[in-house]
Amino acid sequence: MGTGKGGAAERGMIDHRYLSDDKLTDLLFTEGDRLERAAVDEFVRRGGMVPRLGKIVSDPYNWNEPLPAWWAAVHAVYILGAVASEAAVLPLLRALRYAEASENDWVTEDLPSIFGKVGLPAVEGLRRIAGDETSGWYARAIALEGLAAVTLKEPGTTESVFRLVHERLRDGTEERMLRQAAGHVLLDFLRTECRDDLLEFGREERQVSGGDEAYRSGFTDDDVKREFKQKHLSLERYTRDWLAFYDPSAIAGRRTRWEQERLEQADKPERAPEFELCPFASDRKRKKCCLGKAGIA
Repeated sequence: MGTGKGGAAERGMIDHRYLSDDKLTDLLFTEGDRLERAAVDEFVRRGGMVPRLGKIVSDPYNWNEPLPAWWAAVHAVYILGAVASEAAVLPLLRALRYAEASENDWVTEDLPSIFGKVGLPAVEGLRRIAGDETSGWYARAIALEGLAAVTLKEPGTTESVFRLVHERLRDGTEERMLRQAAGHVLLDFLRTECRDDLLEFGREERQVSGGDEAYRSGFTDDDVKREFKQKHLSLERYTRDWLAFYDPSAIAGRRTRWEQERLEQADKPERAPEFELCPFASDRKRKKCCLGKAGIA
């Protein structure tokens, strides 16, 4: 959970401006989820830290380290996103693959908005991943979402991006989960030219689910009709502020959350909590939510 007692960020005794590059980088590995926003801003201010951050996210071992070093890859991705330079693109594309492989939801959930901020330099790499049938469906789905996010900053990419997303929805040879993800992107942006195909896929989903309303990985034709009737764009996933992670209120909230998790698990010593549903995300097992993210034992 975070840094534990006595962490430098918790003591509030650091003036990050006077740290060497090495000392500043060390904080990514030692401060857990309590790294201060001032440290992030100092990385961005120095400008030449992208190669150093790129090495962190490109090392597969960093994605599976014990706490507090486990958080270093997350911090490196968030800082690269804040830099948002062309040099940050390749490390971020690597981070997409490693985060998907290690089921790191902190990163996968924020990458679409991060790529959206990077903009045009990220498009070619995201297109390659989206079209790579040897990649997992979820990595490809994140790439599609990243491309959609780019359109908000670069309207000139809109037609080609949504044509690509539409093709993934219509391709019956694609894995169904990828088609679902493509459909959700088109629904989020209310792409009217795709409405008929969304309705058709929604009817297929209804058949696959056997009419079970609890089946929510996809969407039905009724969902499509409702979304277009409401005419409300659902863009939060593409525009979220990932740097809010470093707000003092967010840090305090996580500390409370981890402590609550610890106490709950202490009351159930004979059970296997990693397979229980997490109280903070009812559709996820603990090992893929708080346990997986915080490393609570």
